[in-house]
Amino acid sequence: MLLRFIVDNISSVKDATEFDMFPSSKSHSHDNHKVECGHATVLRMGAIYGANGAGKSNLINALRLLQEIVVSETLNNIVVYDLPFKMNAQSQEKPSGFAIEFYYNSNVYYYHIEFSGKIITLEELLLSKNNRDLELFSRSDLDISIKSKYIGNGISEQFKDALQRMVRPDMLLLSFLGKYYPNESPIVADAYQWFVSKLRIVLPDYAYGFVPHLLDTNVDFANLMNTTLPEFKTGIHQLRVKKKIIDDKDVNDENLLQFIKWAKDHPNEPKSFFIGEDEINIIYEDGNVILKSLVAVHKNLDGTECSILFPNESDGTRRLIEYMPLLFNILQKDFVYVVDEIERSLHPIMIKDIISKISESKTAKGQLIFTTHESCLLDQNIFRPDEIWFAQKDVEQATQLYPLSDFNIHKTANIENGYLNGRYGGIPFLSNLKDLNW
Repeated sequence: MLLRFIVDNISSVKDATEFDMFPSSKSHSHDNHKVECGHATVLRMGAIYGANGAGKSNLINALRLLQEIVVSETLNNIVVYDLPFKMNAQSQEKPSGFAIEFYYNSNVYYYHIEFSGKIITLEELLLSKNNRDLELFSRSDLDISIKSKYIGNGISEQFKDALQRMVRPDMLLLSFLGKYYPNESPIVADAYQWFVSKLRIVLPDYAYGFVPHLLDTNVDFANLMNTTLPEFKTGIHQLRVKKKIIDDKDVNDENLLQFIKWAKDHPNEPKSFFIGEDEINIIYEDGNVILKSLVAVHKNLDGTECSILFPNESDGTRRLIEYMPLLFNILQKDFVYVVDEIERSLHPIMIKDIISKISESKTAKGQLIFTTHESCLLDQNIFRPDEIWFAQKDVEQATQLYPLSDFNIHKTANIENGYLNGRYGGIPFLSNLKDLNW
């Protein structure tokens, strides 16, 4: 679970700006949205509103950048130049930074990093406890401090000395220990694995990825897909998987041969690629290389079936199906999904139905955070006031974030009307068209 995320001097964020998932004492609805994470109570849903250019996507992109840096192990593989806030000359000389607090494997972690260009100037990882924080490691430039009594007995004094030479100025200590020395520092490895395997960031150009393989191999997912999909009235009666066994001896396409080789080198691990507009999964399983693709089954008036290749379905239908793994994983697993422009290509009623299903679930295990312009989701039957956030720029053109719970919201208030009327901010302020001679 994500507890909070702080961005400092990146893109439209000038000073340290915090987004958090902590419940407010003023909000009392939807108790099923609250999750106990160690000593903290966390909300499992969050929606961020704001005008175009207010900085909503910058927040998501900042979180994605942090994840990319951790997974890449080094700033050398990431474009990090030209990040500081540009509307203030002093900001150009300051480092940029992230801080994130999250819950994983019974621990609450706080991770903080600052960097200038490709050089890490500060890095620290702490265990957050009820009354105090326990430092696992800290680093100022290349001066590294490791607390062996919290990390584990695998970190010897000799190893600590060696770290000063092994960790370059562009490298993350979190990634170095978490990836290459997980047995010596299991608690750090857990923090690293949260970024790698539990945090899922979905951007507007997201494609449906491994839906064919998941539909083919996971009975629970297939049941969810084919019971939920007809409810949305897309015309699809059922979604099926088309499977084709291929032999590299019969293939002349160099790109496909590369994918076949990859599949054989990584048995039982699917890989996604495109043939035209169709996204294909390739996998080596049971001694065969198999291509898997989606086929949408419709029914005619007389009840006979008609199969349509998935690329021929509408953008909205494809987007809906892309969200099915998200829905499944949030309901069944402890993933954190962060989605930018969640309503893209979807009808308001459809996206409201999807979010309502997650909101109403009493057993959902994951967390969903998203940006949106869709005002129909501003409904107290779906969200608590402390789960709704607004992004707005101040006089310096810097992004500010604040929750709806900062306002006095009655439980019967129509917050959609209040938002559209500008009561809470986070909307565009347009010139009078008459003044523009329209």
